[in-house]
Amino acid sequence: MIELFSIEFWIAILFLINFFLVIFLFFLVKKMNRLNFAEPVQPQLDDKKEDAKQASRSAADIIEMLEPLVKESRKAAISFDEQIKEKKRLLKGLNDALDSRIISINLLLSRADALQKKLEQRQKQADQSVPLPDFSVLKFSSNVVLDQQNQIIELYNQGFDMNAIAQRLSIPKGEVQLVIDLKKKFIAMEKNNR
Repeated sequence: MIELFSIEFWIAILFLINFFLVIFLFFLVKKMNRLNFAEPVQPQLDDKKEDAKQASRSAADIIEMLEPLVKESRKAAISFDEQIKEKKRLLKGLNDALDSRIISINLLLSRADALQKKLEQRQKQADQSVPLPDFSVLKFSSNVVLDQQNQIIELYNQGFDMNAIAQRLSIPKGEVQLVIDLKKKFIAMEKNNR
């Protein structure tokens, strides 16, 4: 599967953003304290307490202003995580569909090889003056291949061995082996994903 960036990467980015916001807040409070205490007049004890209260209020106001930003960044991270999970689910579906298409293509190629071998045998027989059957009647479609796949799996589940299935359906043993192996692979993948 193709991933643009991992979830851990985005969590680290979110952590760094929050870290820099806290540092920014710290420097802002520090700067405000310097400005408040930079007055040349000698403050009295009450003035110092008032300045400290004012600095605390300013810091509280700044924290209050930054709190929604932190909450929004968390919501964004959660939303991003959900989107990544959805994309992984879509990629898995596409991979499964692609695997199914590959199986169909391999079965068609196997069938074509078997037919070519039969044709070569018929050609040898034709050389011995035996008439050839009309192969133009044979039509292959994806539905026929899927029906054949289902028949192979059904017979296998009933306990037939690969030779018996190949003989019963008049298809090459390699094609039967391919369908059964790929079905086992899909079942294993489904168990692993649960």
